[in-house]
Amino acid sequence: MKRFIIISALVLTLTACEKVIPFNTSLSQPEAVLNAVPSVDKQLFVYFAHTHFFLDSTNNQPINDVDMVVTVNGTDYRPTSLNRCNYFFDYTVRENDDLAIRIHADGKEINAHTVVPRAPRISQPVAVTNDTGAFHLLIVNFNIDDYADHKDYYCITLRQRDSGSRYSHYFERYDTIDTTYATFFLCNDKDLIDPFIAANMSVGGFSPFNQLLTTDENFDGENHNTTLTLIRLTDTNEVVPYIHQYTLDIETVSPERYRYLQDIANATSMLQLLTEPPAVYSNVNGALGIFAANARRTFPLITLTGGTLPPPEEPSNKHRR
Repeated sequence: MKRFIIISALVLTLTACEKVIPFNTSLSQPEAVLNAVPSVDKQLFVYFAHTHFFLDSTNNQPINDVDMVVTVNGTDYRPTSLNRCNYFFDYTVRENDDLAIRIHADGKEINAHTVVPRAPRISQPVAVTNDTGAFHLLIVNFNIDDYADHKDYYCITLRQRDSGSRYSHYFERYDTIDTTYATFFLCNDKDLIDPFIAANMSVGGFSPFNQLLTTDENFDGENHNTTLTLIRLTDTNEVVPYIHQYTLDIETVSPERYRYLQDIANATSMLQLLTEPPAVYSNVNGALGIFAANARRTFPLITLTGGTLPPPEEPSNKHRR
């Protein structure tokens, strides 16, 4: 009884001392933000708006009197449609496109530049499950047919889709789930995770990645074979049948996007709980944001059982060098 009284008194004391800190949404003048990721075989579009308070959903409106032009390989294109703050152009992005954007708005000139990378040359991945050890593993193997005499920047992710019914013991009910997210995987390929070339920190290859940023410095111009490993965790609350689907995404990215993704990863890492977050890279002059290109290939993984990997296929889009 005495313990209950002491705890109740402590709760009341803390509650009495609680203060509400109001948000001040007018601390600074809104700034212009330019964000765009021109992607191979996708329609070119650009997001351009003012910064606004993150809880204000009414201020996501286009800036007035915007003059915008994107120069593609020397040819000027102007927006053909506008959806809220997204400006769409009548152009499909191609490999090696040289893109420069110029905007006049708010009495300022805003500009940025990027070059679209070539799409990665990847063999059809082979995925097998291995349940013979202590862990349930998904092993993914594929070839990277790298371009010769050209520095390529790669971004590798594994996406997992979970779909089905799951029993919640806390609420004593069944919940329906259908969600897709970037999942963690392991990579022990020293040519990819070499700390002198990779943007991610790894300890002997056993650090999990949810996004592997690396370059071709150790295999420039080679047909490089690599393997990713995913630990499949078992959830006993899942109701059979329950879907687990996996997709491999491999991007080549422009140097600006590589630097930007690296800074984002560093700013959101666990180490930032102890230090000040670093500034995130921007190649936009006159505004905030990033204007950087990529080329992505997506492979839904068809999983085989058996625990051994058959020889990976040769890249179907391999070019003679």
